[in-house]
Amino acid sequence: MLVSMTVRNIALIEHLEIAFGKGMHVLSGETGAGKSIIVDSINLMLGERADRGLIRSGCEKASVEAFIDISDCRSAAELLRQQELEADGSIISIQREISVSGRNVCRVCGVIVPLAFLKALTQQLIDIHGQHEHQSLLNSQNHMAFLDSFGGDVFHSRLTQVEKAYHAWRESSSRFSALRKENAQRTERQAYLQNRVRELDSAALEMGEADRLAAEKSRFASAERIDRSVRAAYEEISGSGREKNAASKLRDASDALRMIEDVDPRYKALADRISTAYYEVEEMGIELRDALESESFDPERSEAVQDRLDQIRRLERRYGMTADELVSHHEEIKNELDRLDGMEERLKHAETDFKQKLQAYRAQAALLTEQRKQIASRFEAMMENELKDLGMQNTRFSCVFEQPEPGQKKVPTPLGDDHICFYIAPNPGEPLKPLDKTASGGELSRLMLAMKAAGAANDGIPCMIFDEIDTGISGHVAGVVAEKMASIARYHQVLCVTHLAQIAAMADIQYFVQKQVVGDRTQTSLTTLDSEGRIREIARLIGVTQSDQESGIAHARAILRSAQEWKKKSAVFM
Repeated sequence: MLVSMTVRNIALIEHLEIAFGKGMHVLSGETGAGKSIIVDSINLMLGERADRGLIRSGCEKASVEAFIDISDCRSAAELLRQQELEADGSIISIQREISVSGRNVCRVCGVIVPLAFLKALTQQLIDIHGQHEHQSLLNSQNHMAFLDSFGGDVFHSRLTQVEKAYHAWRESSSRFSALRKENAQRTERQAYLQNRVRELDSAALEMGEADRLAAEKSRFASAERIDRSVRAAYEEISGSGREKNAASKLRDASDALRMIEDVDPRYKALADRISTAYYEVEEMGIELRDALESESFDPERSEAVQDRLDQIRRLERRYGMTADELVSHHEEIKNELDRLDGMEERLKHAETDFKQKLQAYRAQAALLTEQRKQIASRFEAMMENELKDLGMQNTRFSCVFEQPEPGQKKVPTPLGDDHICFYIAPNPGEPLKPLDKTASGGELSRLMLAMKAAGAANDGIPCMIFDEIDTGISGHVAGVVAEKMASIARYHQVLCVTHLAQIAAMADIQYFVQKQVVGDRTQTSLTTLDSEGRIREIARLIGVTQSDQESGIAHARAILRSAQEWKKKSAVFM
C-alpha cells in the first residue's frame, strides 16, 4: 500500500506531503481546488506520459516521490529481485522527475530504471479508475478483458495455451501462404529460370576466366613486336645464318686459347673464362628459343580470345553482374529450379501442417470458450447481486457470446474464438440490449463499481484509486456506492476523489484539498481532517449554507455517525 507521497512543483502544488494508512481514504474539496492534480501526480509516479505542462510555472523541474509497502505483493518483490533491487525491509521508494528540458528520470530504491520497468512494477501495486473510465464499458472490445479478469489460475493457464497454439498456427499459416503465392507464379518462374540456366550452361563460365583472357589479349596486342626482338636476339646468339653466331665465336675463341694454355697460366685462365661465357650464352639461346615458341603470335587464338571476351561482356551487361558473380548466380538459379521442382511436395506438407496447427488451436480455443462460459455464468450472478445493492434491483445482466455474421468465418486470435458483449435490461419487461444502446452515465458508473466490488476479494493489486467514478450518482444510490467502496477497502487500500457526502462519510482517513493565494502565487494545499473538520466538510458537500448552518451540521453529523455504525456492523459479519 501507499505509505507516503511527496509532490514538488506539480501545477498549483509547490510542495505537498501526504501520509497514507490502511482502509478508505477520501479527497474532497471545491471544484478546481487541485484534487485532480494529486491524481495526476500519482499517475506520473506510476509511469504515465510525462506532460511538461504539469511543471509549475517558473520552475525548471518537478518530481513525485512515494514510499510503498510491498509486503503483500509477491509479484512486485519478484520484479525487484530480477532487477537486483533491494527494498528497505518491505518498503520501496519510487521517484519520477521531469524537467522543462525534456529530461525524464525514474528511480526505484534510489536506482535509475527504464520507464518500462517502472510501469511494469507499479501495475502490480496500484490500480487507478478515472472519472471517465466507466465509458470504456461502452466499447464491447473491452468486455472480454473485463470477464477474463475474473478467471483463476486454471483459466489463465488455458489462455496461455491458446496463445501458444495461436502463434504456432500463425507461423504455419504464413509459411503456407508464402508457398501458395510462390506456387502460383511457379510455371512462369520456372520457364524464366530454365532459359537462364540454358544460356549459362552454354556459356560454361569459369571463375577467373575473364581475367585470364584479358591478360592474354593484352599479350597478343604486343605479340608481333615481342616476336621480332626475341628472334633477332636468338639469331645473334644461336642463329644459323651465314655469319657465325655469338656462341660459335666464343667456342672458337676458347679452343684457340686452349692450344697455348700450357705456355702461360694466363692463357689457361682466359680460356676458362671464355668457356664459362660460352655455356652461359648457350643457355640464353635455349631460353630465347623457348620464348619464341611460347610467345609466337597466333591470329586464330587471338580472334578466339576476343570472341570469348565479347560473349562474357554481353552476359555481364545483361545480368548486371561480373563474370565471377555469374558463376555463383548460375549455381543459385539451378538450386532454385530444384526447389521449384519439389514445390508440390513442400506445399502438401505445409498444408498438412497448417491444418494440424489450426485443429490444435480450435481444440484449445473450444476448451477456453467452455471455461469462459462457466466464468460468465458466475459473473452474471455476481453482477446482478451487486447491481441490486446499488439500486438496480430488477436489472438483468448477461455476457453474450456473439457469433460471426452468416458467411463469415471465425478468425483465430491470441485470446481464442470468442467475441463477448455485455447486455443489460435495466427495467422489467424490456429485452436485453448492448450497454452502449441502453446504459446511462450513472448506470455505467454503477456497473464499473459493481465489477470492482465483485472482484475485490480476488484482485491482487493492493491499492485502488477511484477518481470521481461516482459521476451521475445521487440520493439513496450514493449511500450504497459508499458502502461498496468501504467493502472494497476491507481488501485493498482505497483512495477516492469525490463530491458526495455519503462517500466522504465512509472514509477511514479524509483529506480536504483547497487552493489559496500565498504572496502572489496560488497554491494547492491538503489537510488531514479531524472529526470536527470532517463534519464541516460533509456539511459543505450536502450544500449547507449559513442560514441553515445548525441543522446542516446536525445532518452532517448524522451522516457521519450512520456511516461509522454501518462499518462497525458490517465488520461483525466479515
